[in-house]
Parts: sequence; structure tokens; C-alpha cells
Amino acid sequence: EAGNISRELSSELGSNIEIYDVDGKDLSNLSNAQAIINDDVQLNAVKGLISYKINYMDNRVVVDLSYPVLKDNITIGIVRFYKDYTEIFSYNKRFKEIINAFAVMIFIAIFIVSLVLSRHITKPVRKLINSTERISKGDFDSKIDIDSEDEIGELAGRFKIMVQRIRGQIRIIERDRDDLKEAQMHSKVFFDNVTHELKTPLTTILGYAQIIKENGFSDKNFFDKGIFCIINESKRMNKMVVQVLEISKFNSSGSKYQFKRVNFSELIVKTCDEMGIKARKYGINIRCLIQDGLAIYGDEDKLKEIIINLIDNSIKYGNVNSDVECKAYHEGNHIFVKIKDKGKGIPKECIDNLFEPFYRISKRFSREKGSVGLGLTIVKKIVERHNGTVNIKSVENIGTEVTLDFKGENND
Repeated sequence: EAGNISRELSSELGSNIEIYDVDGKDLSNLSNAQAIINDDVQLNAVKGLISYKINYMDNRVVVDLSYPVLKDNITIGIVRFYKDYTEIFSYNKRFKEIINAFAVMIFIAIFIVSLVLSRHITKPVRKLINSTERISKGDFDSKIDIDSEDEIGELAGRFKIMVQRIRGQIRIIERDRDDLKEAQMHSKVFFDNVTHELKTPLTTILGYAQIIKENGFSDKNFFDKGIFCIINESKRMNKMVVQVLEISKFNSSGSKYQFKRVNFSELIVKTCDEMGIKARKYGINIRCLIQDGLAIYGDEDKLKEIIINLIDNSIKYGNVNSDVECKAYHEGNHIFVKIKDKGKGIPKECIDNLFEPFYRISKRFSREKGSVGLGLTIVKKIVERHNGTVNIKSVENIGTEVTLDFKGENND
């Protein structure tokens, strides 16, 4: 009967069912009675406990389940159930392998993405570090090529602004340094020229004074000639000292101007009349062509000094028995003054240097005329102080024309 029950249950469940008594004797008498018997499993079942064990053999997974048969709470037998779960375990194993594969793939993907993101984040940081290193070594022209819109990009943008400001300050310092060097060079040249120009009349004065002292008044002609030269050289030296002091005031901003409304037409006409006395000594006629009503805002004495200086040059370097033309007119919001002579003219290559202190085309000829080479320098500084410009055109053996350009009455 136990055998029949075992076969019927095995048929219904599709697995091996064995029936044992409490002594472990196989009552099912099946052909596969040699099925796995586990003493521990049977022992637990005899004690009234449900016991099982998973057995792994030959790539198969078999579950061994022992169930006690009770009557009045007394174990009278054991039903032992064998079930092959190899397929389920294989599926589970494949599922785990797939899960593990996915986990590995996800890990690799996360690693790659993290690597890319880290490089994306650290690349601008590295660029910024490299740029700061180059800048710390003095390369302020180094470009910071970071265009990201995150915090690193904002930091790089601020750093660019800082570098640009530093670069600008460096350029200002370099420009100031160059200006200072140029000013020092000009000061040295100016000092050397002043020393040389003062030495020349002093040498003449000292020479005549020593000879007169030695000879006394025995040679009246030489005495008169010496006194004449001493007086002339003294005047020239005094004039030069005055002009040097005036230029020094310009350079140190110590020259004060009394700006007011000036009747420029009247000032030029009056100055031409005054200079006409000197001009007539050389047979030179000053033609004064002045438009009425010209007014300018400036320093009257300084403006007159300009006109005197330019007309005086025209008289000195113009031909004897010639004309000096002084023309002034209004054009738009500008007042133009042109002073033109007929003389030897100025070589083209010398015109740009005429406003340099102590510059003279012919030193010997200029000294004979009483010039020390500072007149045009003073003229230019006064004109520029009045926000004007001065321009010189000259053709050799024909003459020279000086043009002054001022704004009208509101030139301030």
C-alpha cells in the first residue's frame, strides 16, 4: 500500500516520493530506492520537524524534503520528497550573471562619464593654473582661453579683467618711464646747450676785458671796439637768460597767464606799427592786412610776444628792401594769422627741428643776427597754451610763411 501511495504521489507531482517508517526503512520499495538518504534530514523528521537540504551534484540541483507523518502527535512515518530544481537554479544563475554584467556595464559607464566630467571640470582649472604660472613669470600677454559658463568660467573672466588691468598699468608705467627718459635726455641736451651758449659770450667778454686791462686806453679804436662787443654780448647773454627762464617756467607750469577777451585785430596792428621802426632800418616794409573785429580769449602780453617774435624773425632773415606781410582773418570758428617774408628760406629737412630749443640752421649767421635759438620754442609753447597750432612753410631763396591757428573768442 505504501508503494502505491508513493507511485501515485510521484505521478501527480512529477517527482520522486519515498515513504519511510520511523526506523528509516524504505516502505515505498521503488526501483530507485537507492535515492539519496540523509541521516540528518531523516533524524529531524523523526523528531517531528520538517527538514530539507539542497544537494549539488553533477551540475544538478536536487532539493531533499522530509516531512513527518503524525498520528495523535506521534511520528509514525516519514514522507521524503525529491525535486530537481536544476532549471530554476540555472535560470537564477543566468539572471544573476545578467545582473552582474549590467552592474559591471553600469559601473564602467559611470566610470567613463565620471572621467569625462572630471576632465571637463579639471581642464579649465588646469588651463587657469597654467595661465597663472605664465603670468607669475611676467608673461602678461598670455591668453586665458576659458569660455565655460560655470563658476570656473566666471573666475577665469575675473582673472582676465585683473590681468588686463595689470597689463594696462604696466603699459602706463612703461610709457611714463619712456617719457621720463626722454625728458631727462631733453633736459641734458638743454643744459648742455645753455652751458655752451653762455660760454660763448662770456669768452668774448673775458677776452676783450683782459686785453683792455693789459693795454689800457692806449689804443682807442680797439678800446671802442672791445666795449662795443662787451655790451652786445652782454645784451645777448641777458636776452638768452631771460628766454631760458621763460622756457623753464613753461616746463614747470610756473608761467601764469591772465586770460581775458583780447581785441586781436588792434593788438596785431599796434605791434606791426611798433616793429615797423626796426624794419625800416633794413628797408623792409611791413604790410599789415588785418580783418577788423577779431577777438580771442587769451593773455594779451603773451599774444603780443608771439607776433613780435615772428615779425622780428622775418626782419632778421628777410631780404633787405623787401616786404613782410602780416595777415589776420576769421574763417569759421578759427582765427588765422600769417606772417610771410621774402628771404633765403629754410631747407625742408630743417623745418621739423625749428621748435627745438637752441636749434639754429646756421649758428654763425644766427649769432650775427643776435639769435640764440629759443624764440620759436617760446612761440610754440605760448600758442599751445592758447589751444592753438603753429605751422611753418618755406621755400629756399623765396621766403618763409608762418601760420598761427587759434580758435575764436571761446578758445578756452
